[in-house]
Amino acid sequence: MSITSDDVLRMAERAKLRLSASEAAEFTADLAMILEYFDSLASAPASVGEAPELGPPEAPERDPGHLSIDPLRSAPSQFAQHFRDGFFVIPSPPSLGDRSGREPASDGAG
Repeated sequence: MSITSDDVLRMAERAKLRLSASEAAEFTADLAMILEYFDSLASAPASVGEAPELGPPEAPERDPGHLSIDPLRSAPSQFAQHFRDGFFVIPSPPSLGDRSGREPASDGAG
């Protein structure tokens, strides 16, 4: 697969980016190298039944048959402390004060 400077300029336009001619040429060369690498991976021979290497060689081995449960299998509202209306809610930093819209506490704190 090859990519042209026109392809890069079209992608930049769709992403609402402005590129100079030299930037477009640089990105075209970069993307061409990336696509060439993926083409080489796709055409690399693999032995039948050979599993691909996953992770770095120094990665710890897991016990066979032991898979940890993906925490994202459940809804974020079940494990996220502050989750409201489909969004994670992050408390305001103390330096910004209370932006919750609540009245300040009368215990003298804050």
